[in-house]
Amino acid sequence: MVDLSICSVSFHNAPHLVLNWELATHLNPDFNRCRWLIAENTPADAKDRLAATDSRFELVPGASPQLVPNYQHTEALHACLKRADSRFVLVLDPDFYIVRPGWIATVLSHMQERNLSFFGVPWHPRNTDKYRYFPCVHCLFVDQQRVPVAQLDFRPDREDQPVMKYRSEFRPVAAASAGLTPLGQRISEAVWQISGLHSRRKDYCDTGTRFYQRFHRDRSRPYELALPVLRLPAEAPVRLSWRGRLLDALLPDSLCYLPKRRNSYTGSGLRERGYLRDAPAEWEEFMWNGAPFGFHMRRNRDKGVRDENAELAVLIRTVEDFAPGAGKEAGLIATSCGGATL
Repeated sequence: MVDLSICSVSFHNAPHLVLNWELATHLNPDFNRCRWLIAENTPADAKDRLAATDSRFELVPGASPQLVPNYQHTEALHACLKRADSRFVLVLDPDFYIVRPGWIATVLSHMQERNLSFFGVPWHPRNTDKYRYFPCVHCLFVDQQRVPVAQLDFRPDREDQPVMKYRSEFRPVAAASAGLTPLGQRISEAVWQISGLHSRRKDYCDTGTRFYQRFHRDRSRPYELALPVLRLPAEAPVRLSWRGRLLDALLPDSLCYLPKRRNSYTGSGLRERGYLRDAPAEWEEFMWNGAPFGFHMRRNRDKGVRDENAELAVLIRTVEDFAPGAGKEAGLIATSCGGATL
């Protein structure tokens, strides 16, 4: 009997998935009650593609490469979800690593005790253009007894209910809905630009937008979050002048750079506990009940200026800190793919 189905989408992620599998099996003695479904979007001739014969994973055909990246990712993810027949499902990015010992039994028991539909991590507060206070698809547990995965739609936007974007289309729409005349709309436009509010937009157009729009106000579907780690002022997403700080104090949460909700992030994380030594600042940390829960490499952030091979070496050392011996095979795969030499 399978307790948990893990669903991931791979795009040049073979070393990460092998390393993640090793970490999960080291930390969870009951991992044999899980199945890991992988939608493979990596080109067939790429070295860092999972082997079809790898018995640790169940490979699912990926989505068409003709789709734009977000849709290619979500369509592949949906293909995995269709095969997830266990009560609990985990949507997991290949480069998100859960480090809590025994996390499978702990999280699933916690969800049952609290009658949670969802448990996971939010977008990190540094992502000022993403939705807040709700799980995202980097790491998301779902209880299918409460919300069948067939009801989940992770595509970026909604045709039947367009997501409001604080861009050029926002201002005339907002002004018209307020009943302003054309002159009033021009004045509204000028105020919008002069005030700097145009730079405080929220673009809810990434993977998971439809999921957020459908469930974030649904009180019959309770959820819980691990806390992102944000050390202020050093890691503030934006350096604000006194005018900016005043605006943050006056504006609603949706137009602020930092979350206003209390206890929505913490200033102490994995690094303060001796982990993530030499890890780049781009790596995102998450805590749960005062203990490390996981970290996310976010490999696409500032990708042009980061050294992927060096980071992979740091990653393997980091995983070894949590589970000695877990990084050996991933290191060999990385080297064979032209990656870090360990």
